Amino acid sequence: MTHVKSIGLALAGLIFVVLSLAGIKFSQFSAMGNAGELFAMPPETVSAYEVGPKAWPNEFAAMGTVEAGEGITLAAEVPGRVARIMFESGEEVAAGKLLLAQDTSNERAQLNAAQARYNLALSTFERLIKLRANHTASQSELEAAEQQMLSSKGELENLQATLAKKQVRAPFAGRLGLRLVDLGQDLQVGTPIVSLQATQRVRVNFPVPQFWLSKFSSGLPVRVIAGDGSEREFNGVITAIGVEIDETTRNAMVQSSIDNRDGALIPGMAVTTRVSLSEPREVLAVPATAIVYAPYGDTVFVIEQNDQGQTVARQQFVKLGAARGDFVAIESGLEAGARIVSAGAFKLMNGALITVSDAPTPPLSETPTPANR
Repeated sequence: MTHVKSIGLALAGLIFVVLSLAGIKFSQFSAMGNAGELFAMPPETVSAYEVGPKAWPNEFAAMGTVEAGEGITLAAEVPGRVARIMFESGEEVAAGKLLLAQDTSNERAQLNAAQARYNLALSTFERLIKLRANHTASQSELEAAEQQMLSSKGELENLQATLAKKQVRAPFAGRLGLRLVDLGQDLQVGTPIVSLQATQRVRVNFPVPQFWLSKFSSGLPVRVIAGDGSEREFNGVITAIGVEIDETTRNAMVQSSIDNRDGALIPGMAVTTRVSLSEPREVLAVPATAIVYAPYGDTVFVIEQNDQGQTVARQQFVKLGAARGDFVAIESGLEAGARIVSAGAFKLMNGALITVSDAPTPPLSETPTPANR
């Protein structure tokens, strides 16, 4: 009996201890929960920007390609061996300059024989004209002599044309490229000899999407920025607009003419073209650092006051337009006068408490020119 009573007292003591510990832990958890409800994240420090209208040039920009005002690759028109080469690679030449001569010894011998046959045929024809006038030669004899004379003349002119083609001349003034033939080389019809490019004035071709095409017309001014790292600008005008739109790209080619007397623009060079289409247009623009890009949509954080008078950031979806320098145009989602977070948006959530910093921020520009360090 005494043994049973001792066990009962031990169990009662154990239960009391367990209940006491449970009560203590419950009090601790309850206190932690209350503290969590009262705890608030400290405000994030951000920079602010007031949205306002900006006058942006209504400008179209595209990558273009430089072409020579006139450019060809001179090639052999008739077969023959190279007898003389009268040019150097890269040389500036005048129109009509003799560049290359092929061997003409066979053709000159044939020319002498053809010239003799023509002289004889012409003399016979002229004599028969007189005889026919005196009725001492028949009409058929006269016609046969005329045919022989004309045939001889055609043979002579054909040889003269062949001799002329064996002298390759510059059809216009320009700069030569690299020499592609050697002395003594046998040329076939179409064998390339040298490239000739007239670069005093060049053409710049660039694609224009069909949406923009109606805004283009001949005579519009064009600015061309060289693609050689110098960022030099050249001014020209639109001279032609393509009449077809590519079915794959939905672009039409537009051509401009640029003065290139200093030779800075080289045929084949990639350049940036800019066309001012009308007066500047007014846009709402925000710093690019204010945009939070996401697959579900692009957003900015608008700075507002909540019901408790605290400064908070409200996440706002926006539709983006064109970018210009450090700014991005806003097509919809914001109005002029709104204050947004311009720096620090990446660390915010919707409704987060914020503090707007008075510290100066890096200057923003629509045409930044980073230093090349």
